[in-house]
Amino acid sequence: MPPAPEENAGRRPHRVHLEGVEETLLLPLYAKALDSRSKHPILGDVKADEMVRAIDYDFEKLHRFGNGNVMVVRARQIDEWVREFLSSNPNAAVLNVGCGLDARVSRIGPPPGVSWFDLDFPEVIAERRNFFSDGQGYRMVESSITDPKWLERVPGDRPVLVVADGVMEYLTEDEVKAFLNRVTGRFARGQVVFDVMNSYAVERGRSSLKQTMGTAHRWAVDDVRAVDGMDPLLRRVSSMTVFRSRYFPLRFRVVFGAASLVPSFGNTMRLLRYEFGPAASDRVG
Repeated sequence: MPPAPEENAGRRPHRVHLEGVEETLLLPLYAKALDSRSKHPILGDVKADEMVRAIDYDFEKLHRFGNGNVMVVRARQIDEWVREFLSSNPNAAVLNVGCGLDARVSRIGPPPGVSWFDLDFPEVIAERRNFFSDGQGYRMVESSITDPKWLERVPGDRPVLVVADGVMEYLTEDEVKAFLNRVTGRFARGQVVFDVMNSYAVERGRSSLKQTMGTAHRWAVDDVRAVDGMDPLLRRVSSMTVFRSRYFPLRFRVVFGAASLVPSFGNTMRLLRYEFGPAASDRVG
């Protein structure tokens, strides 16, 4: 597990120099920090709270984006899928693309045989290095997800798990397809996990996101079968509506469960998991 650099202890809060899509990393970070301060946390990410307290930023303006529980629940479910994959593939490579300041590697604590790569824009990784250090089995990669060259730095001779948490909606449909094709072309087998938002969600949040951070979501998915057709090597094994997650507190499950009867709301955000290569039942040994 990568340690936080000791020299950060006791430092005064510093300003971040991020804007546009890079600045959006602060949305899930703040949601996780608030969750960790709650009486009954869903994720319990203390590291997120430490980072928020160390960053000089007007986090209060992020309250306008609604209930942060959604991003926390999304992270919790993805964490569970990561643990499940690593329990069966203790020598895997994990690619956490568009990682932002996510502390997933610390929450998971991957086995020693795992190679974990956290990837994001150079400006984001520069900020991330204030809190994390490269180490054995862990490396931060400075690159855009749309640049095909960075994949050459990842060993292609082991199963791979690709995680894109709150990332794909900032790409175009063509960029998503190209990325998925590169992954299945580089690795023999593995899984890809990411979330998608429908048109209702994208349109509803467009003005607030543009006004606050100068960016917007670009890809909407109203029918997941459109995603299924992006790469013939991918097989969908999970499709989950986030608002029906068991990780929400009871009062939210009741409210969201009722609201989810309206398709436009119920399918606001979905988590998708795909596999490629030989299925587990087809592999020998």
